[in-house]
Amino acid sequence: MNRTVKATEAAFWEAFSSFCPPGGYFEARGGAQRELDGRFIDAIDSLLVPKLGRSQESRQWRHEMDVYRSGVHSLIFTAQSFDPEFVTLLQSLLVGEHENYCIVCQVLPAIDRPTASRIGSVAIRENRLLLSYPLVAHLNGRL
Repeated sequence: MNRTVKATEAAFWEAFSSFCPPGGYFEARGGAQRELDGRFIDAIDSLLVPKLGRSQESRQWRHEMDVYRSGVHSLIFTAQSFDPEFVTLLQSLLVGEHENYCIVCQVLPAIDRPTASRIGSVAIRENRLLLSYPLVAHLNGRL
């Protein structure tokens, strides 16, 4: 497993674009992408809904869909609701037909706070993680 930790949130987001799935892969799938994406959303929900409730009704987390067909799903969590175990659980979904996806988790003080108040972020691929040090420090303080 390759883990890369960036010193700041700015450095994390600078590295994020090269961490993402290769361009064009998801656009080339056309209409089949919607079905694949639907199954991926269902898989994410099967892990998180039992723990946090449905994202549409939650003040603890939100799922931003892959509207640009880039293969990146963004999950936003409150600091209180983000469990480090989610990283391992979500990474376990990135196999088979979902191996080219990326999940980025952003941790905020509150769900309705602007992203400028972000505590930290982690991006998850099949066999790689990209983390911001501020998130690592936050999680170490909670352990």
